[in-house]
Amino acid sequence: MKINKNTSIACIVAIILSGICVAILGCFAPQTTGYNTIQNIMLGIFSSSIVSFVISFVGYFHERSIIIEATKNNVKSLYINLCVLSKITGDTLQQIHTAVDLSILPFSNISGLSALNVDFLNGMNLGLFHPFYKYGKLAKVYTDLVEYQQITYNIKNISMNLQAQALEYSNQYLKMRNDEMYGMQTNPMVIQNLDALKNVINIKTAKFHEYTTGKSIELEKIIKVFYEYIGDKQSWEEIKSSLLMQIEEIVKG
Repeated sequence: MKINKNTSIACIVAIILSGICVAILGCFAPQTTGYNTIQNIMLGIFSSSIVSFVISFVGYFHERSIIIEATKNNVKSLYINLCVLSKITGDTLQQIHTAVDLSILPFSNISGLSALNVDFLNGMNLGLFHPFYKYGKLAKVYTDLVEYQQITYNIKNISMNLQAQALEYSNQYLKMRNDEMYGMQTNPMVIQNLDALKNVINIKTAKFHEYTTGKSIELEKIIKVFYEYIGDKQSWEEIKSSLLMQIEEIVKG
């Protein structure tokens, strides 16, 4: 897209300059063999520049449509995934306080879903989008999506950290239980440290749930502008209602 854009701009400049030269030579230059040769050369440049411009301009919009289509497909999957992630995190949060062993809670699923967010954004080919007008609505959408990539990496890193801490808690808890089975008395500090670690996991999960919920709302705003610009057959509200049904089915399943 960038190459075709730059080629189109270069061809426009060549068309204008060669066209001016042809007009000047035709109006003011003496009709001699030398000047006719120069005029023919400029005409050739003018004609070839027009052909090159048309080819690059069509290529630009072809690449643009491919990127937009990839965005349409992946942004819906990203929205579904982020909402599912938020709901599963919320359900997990309610169980942490009463759960004896945190290994039974779906922290690994939360981490896996978080990693998928990055994959969906990478599938949009955001780095290949180079519009002619950098301050238009569509350009703003892609700028926002590029910035949103950092959010998905944050979500991924936080979820991996939560998974690691939940695994650490489970390992310490199992070690304590094994020691008790062999008649070893548990140090009160070990129990206190376990309770403190669970409390940290509980607080971090609550903040993570709040963060993912807020970022799903932020993503929806970007998607809404995107669909308003491309003028799809279905409005975002119609698409959203269908996606929400899919989200409920995924969470229930």
